[in-house]
Amino acid sequence: MGGTDLPGVLDTSPATSRYRLGAVTDMLIHARRARFLVVFGLSLTLLGCGAQAPPTQAPSGAPGSPSAGPLATGPTPSDGSPAASPTGSDGLAATPSPEPTADHRVEDALAALDTDEELVGQLLLVGWSGTSAEGAQQAIDRLRPGGVVFIANASRAERATAINLGLEGLADAAGIIPLLKAIDHEGGAVQRIEDVTNVGSNLEFASNGATEGNACERGATHARQLREMGFDANLAPVLDVNTNPDNPVIGDRSYGSDPRLVARLGSAYVRGLQAGGILAVGKHFPGHGDTSVDSHLGLPVLDFGRGRLNDVELVPFKRAIAPETRIAAIMTAHIALPRIDPSGLPATLSQPILTGILRDQLGYEGLVISDDTAAMAAITDGFEPGEAAIMAIGAGVDMLIIGGDLDRQVLMRDALIQALGSGALSRDRVVEAARHVLSAKARFGVLGDQLDPEPGCEG
Repeated sequence: MGGTDLPGVLDTSPATSRYRLGAVTDMLIHARRARFLVVFGLSLTLLGCGAQAPPTQAPSGAPGSPSAGPLATGPTPSDGSPAASPTGSDGLAATPSPEPTADHRVEDALAALDTDEELVGQLLLVGWSGTSAEGAQQAIDRLRPGGVVFIANASRAERATAINLGLEGLADAAGIIPLLKAIDHEGGAVQRIEDVTNVGSNLEFASNGATEGNACERGATHARQLREMGFDANLAPVLDVNTNPDNPVIGDRSYGSDPRLVARLGSAYVRGLQAGGILAVGKHFPGHGDTSVDSHLGLPVLDFGRGRLNDVELVPFKRAIAPETRIAAIMTAHIALPRIDPSGLPATLSQPILTGILRDQLGYEGLVISDDTAAMAAITDGFEPGEAAIMAIGAGVDMLIIGGDLDRQVLMRDALIQALGSGALSRDRVVEAARHVLSAKARFGVLGDQLDPEPGCEG
């Protein structure tokens, strides 16, 4: 990666961040370098080629700090005799501290969000302009976001890898919780990185007689590609059932018009992707397949109720949510269903759809991510930026995708902070949203945890 500027990557000052990079075992060191993982709350700083900086103190007030955990072992006697059991001040054998869990890491990270600015920042998945990490520095420093999304920032794998490493260095220098790094990598027409194998569109794949095993391996292929570039999340698969042949925005991105086929292949893809360590984002809830309007250009309105929705659009989402797949994240659609929510609000802003159907009816407990709230006319034509942000989080969105206009991003962030301070936005809802973001990060190793076991291709 000659000639690439990687700001902050080699900064080893222990004062730069509460979230210094670290490891307690060689396994974590190698995992960190392979996937650019930032280990939250640990005490050793990694240098360029694996050298370690002097230990620094773990964040104050962080229960479960690994400095007292079971991996901290005492010296072994040189004569080969058994090591003495560690004892407390009363002479009794000390009880080893429990090994930190993903839940502990989530709560530690949540407790470390000292200000409303930091709390709200976790709810932002932001884009930026340019083809280098430096272009994102202002967004990272000013917004302290939960994640970043690649839109038109890289078309080649080497560039994407360099940018991700640079982004990590910027986040570390800013002292923020590690970023979730996401990209659209569906295959077919929607694939940002052009010089890795394109497995083709979902419709072409399904039309050639693909099996669930094929779909799972397809997901595993994408996971390998994305992990090598340093990504954590893929804004895929498309779980829309494409029942409208005139649909201008879904089309061959869907597996087809049969809801059960879409459900089988989509969930198998998720299992392959997530078993490979990449967070899957199924889209576009509650279903964008029967629209004749592109939500980038206007607000699609679907004139059907819960019966049709249950029989067609929701079928793939139900299967993806089920325990055998356990999809990590779902993206909302900017579509209106007035027979379900008479207000006519887009689903992204609709509590009856996101809370009433997705959470309450389907029992979904994972992360909810919006489609872009800053660059799609279905939202921007009808709502002020700050208004849309507040309504989306209040309706049940946990993380807002906001495209690369920094002024708009700041405006939306500030509106959320003001609404939180005034009580117009429930603090419980914002904390719940941040917990969903951090739980997804912990599940896929962004906070430094070992990856949780995920259902694989045999699932």
